[in-house]
Amino acid sequence: MRKFAALTMSTALALTLSACASQEDVPQPTSGNNEHAIVSDEKYAEIATETEAGIAAANESLDPADLTGRVNGPARTYRAAQLQLESLLGDAYELDPMLVATEGSPVVSGTAYPRTMMTTVPPRDGKNLATLSVWSQNGPRGNYHLWADIELFGTSNLPEIVSQLSDTAGFPEVDAADYAVDPAEVLAQYARYNGTREQQSIQFSPDDPLYTQIAEQQDSFVESLGDLGTAATDFAVGEGGLRGVSTASGGLVVVGEMTYQVRITKTNEDATLRIGGQIGAIHEQEGDNAMLEIDQQGIANYATIVAFYVPPAGADPVVEVIGSSQPTLISVESVAGD
Repeated sequence: MRKFAALTMSTALALTLSACASQEDVPQPTSGNNEHAIVSDEKYAEIATETEAGIAAANESLDPADLTGRVNGPARTYRAAQLQLESLLGDAYELDPMLVATEGSPVVSGTAYPRTMMTTVPPRDGKNLATLSVWSQNGPRGNYHLWADIELFGTSNLPEIVSQLSDTAGFPEVDAADYAVDPAEVLAQYARYNGTREQQSIQFSPDDPLYTQIAEQQDSFVESLGDLGTAATDFAVGEGGLRGVSTASGGLVVVGEMTYQVRITKTNEDATLRIGGQIGAIHEQEGDNAMLEIDQQGIANYATIVAFYVPPAGADPVVEVIGSSQPTLISVESVAGD
C-alpha cells in the first residue's frame, strides 16, 4: 500500500511539498508577480479549465478522443489505456478521476523548451495523497498540455520548487556541474536499479514505494507461475524525455517515463498456461473472464512516470524518489511457438 504526501503552494511563485492528509490542511496559493511570470494565474486557469472539461468528458464516454489536445504525451497514453480497462472490466477496475487544480499560481521551468509547468491537486476524498500535475509546452507555437499526473510519496525530504521568470532559460538548459549528479542520467540509472535490484553509480533513496511495488509485482508473477513458466522484466527509459523545474535549494525536480516489459515464458510444454485479469482483458479485448493463453511467451508492457529530487552540487548525492504515476498496463503481446 502506497503512502503519499500532500503538496502545498506558497507565495512568490513557490510550491512546497509537505506531509499532510486532508484538503483543509493545504493552504491555497496567493498570486505571484504576473508582470514577470511566464504563465499568469489567469492563463493557467484557462488551460486547466479546458483540460478538466476534456477529462470529465472522457470519463463519461470512456473515449480518449474526448480528452482533447490539452492531455498529451505520457498522460494521454496512460489515460487511454485506463479508459480501455474501465470499459472492459467495469466495476472490477477503479478509474482514478485524474483531477487538476483549476486555480493557482503555476511553477514554471523558465523560457527554454520543452517548457515545464507544475501545479498541485490536494488529497482526493478518502485518500491520503496529493497529486503533482506536470504540464508541458514543447515549442513556442505549441499549447500547454497535461503531460503527467504524479502521486507524491510520504517522504520526509520533499523539496520546495520555484518558478523561473522570463529572464531565465531554466531546465532543460542547465549545467550538470551545478548538481550533485547529472540530471540527464538519473532516469536511466533508476531503470537499471529496478532491473538489477542493486544501487547504481547514482544512488537512490532505498526501497521507495514505486521500486517496492514493481518488485512485488515481479515476485508475484514468478511465484504464481510455479513450474509452468518463468517471468523476467526488462526496464527502459521512455521516449518523451525529461521535464523539470528548479528548487529553492538550488536543485531540481525532474520527471520522466520508465517503461518495463514483463515476459512470461511457458516452460512446461504439456501444461496449459493462462493469464487473466488486466492482461487477459487487454489481449482479448473483452472483460468477461478473458484469458491470455500462452503458447510460447506472453509480453505485458507497462509504463510509469517517476519524479526525482536532484540535489545541488556539494549536497548529499543521494537522489530522492518523490513520486510516480500508477504503473499502467499499456499493451499485451502473444508470441506463438514454431
